[in-house]
Amino acid sequence: MASTELATERALYVGNMISTAIYGGNLFLYAYSTYLLMTSSKQVQHRIFYICFGGFLLLLLTISVAGNIAFCELMWIERRNNPGGPPAFFAANMSAWYNAFATAAMCLANMMTDGLLLYRCYIIWGSRLPVIVIPGIIYLGSATMAVMMVIESAMPMSNLWRGLPAQFAISWIALTVSFNIIVTALIISRLLFFYRRVRSFLNDEQRNIYTGIVAILVESTLPFTVLGIVSLATYIQGAPCAMGIEIIWATFMVLSPQLIILRVASGVAWSKDTACNITQHATFPRNSSSGSSTISMHSKNP
Repeated sequence: MASTELATERALYVGNMISTAIYGGNLFLYAYSTYLLMTSSKQVQHRIFYICFGGFLLLLLTISVAGNIAFCELMWIERRNNPGGPPAFFAANMSAWYNAFATAAMCLANMMTDGLLLYRCYIIWGSRLPVIVIPGIIYLGSATMAVMMVIESAMPMSNLWRGLPAQFAISWIALTVSFNIIVTALIISRLLFFYRRVRSFLNDEQRNIYTGIVAILVESTLPFTVLGIVSLATYIQGAPCAMGIEIIWATFMVLSPQLIILRVASGVAWSKDTACNITQHATFPRNSSSGSSTISMHSKNP
């Protein structure tokens, strides 16, 4: 077996192991978020939407993970004695129905995740439509490339890592990563702007909830964006580790929005009211008699 083939199989194995662990985290986050949404005494708008949205994302992730595991089980166990061994099976079955199904599930999950991220950017920027025009155009281009990639990858004897399917895949990942970079930068800049503006008016707990490191990482899906950049770079270079990284990246497509939904369920996510309250309270000076801020940051979540 060539060293590149061995490295590819090793990356596939490691990627599946890590993705399975992250899948367990996604399962817990969805169950806990659903519990909070159903039992919270706070009024949470679109409660049913977030429950259904997170559940469908989890279903898509289940399909993707199951497809990858089925492919590896056939390649390494059931069909390992076929002529050419695992490398030949790998090359001949990239367009198998379970692989095409898993790829389609991954792309649909990405569309849903990017759609939620675009909506969150719209909310955090105070419902300013011009802010999301360019990201919205990129989002539509990414969705188009994803559909074309799925169609081409399902053709008989096609290979997602070569030829036309690979070109569509690179275009899809490049557009998705570009979208994530722009939207992530917009959200982070907005949160940092509010942090600088109101840091003297909020107590430590309020700053951590709305403009702290955790809020920035979750609301902007920064880890997902960084992992997407790494996935794109390895895919273009044809590195053996590219497949493993892409599998892990796919699990973050679901993990990132599940974390946002958890913040919504916990009542600490940003909303239109949050931005409005920060803007209004930032214009008032401290209460001179008490020496403390009179800000109340409690607001309804979207």
